[in-house]
Amino acid sequence: MNQEKPFKVNSQLLPEGFPREFDAHIYFEESSFPQAEEFHRKAHEFFKDSKVFVGELIPKAIGPHPLPMFEINFPQEVFTEVVLWLMKERGDLSVLVHQLTGDDLYDHTQAALWLGTPVPLKYSVFKK
Repeated sequence: MNQEKPFKVNSQLLPEGFPREFDAHIYFEESSFPQAEEFHRKAHEFFKDSKVFVGELIPKAIGPHPLPMFEINFPQEVFTEVVLWLMKERGDLSVLVHQLTGDDLYDHTQAALWLGTPVPLKYSVFKK
């Protein structure tokens, strides 16, 4: 895992006007990087012609996320399809799915669901 490679978060990559209503964060560690890389490839392939945006692999902790991860953004109209696919395909990777309301603390707590083992987030970054 190359920790020095520059990366961009999804908010910097999304096409203009993309309906960003939900986020999925797929977490990995160095030991699960090959699995995450393969899952990332499969997500790109599966969602290539849909209203789903698969972001770059982010090789380090960022914001409230204490582990490397990548994001998948999608509108509410494909929520069921995306979440069912994540449930089936994630393997042992932990996935956080949350709504995007503009209130980050709410989004990452009350408007969130976990697939797999929850990852303890750093909620202190969401100062109110």
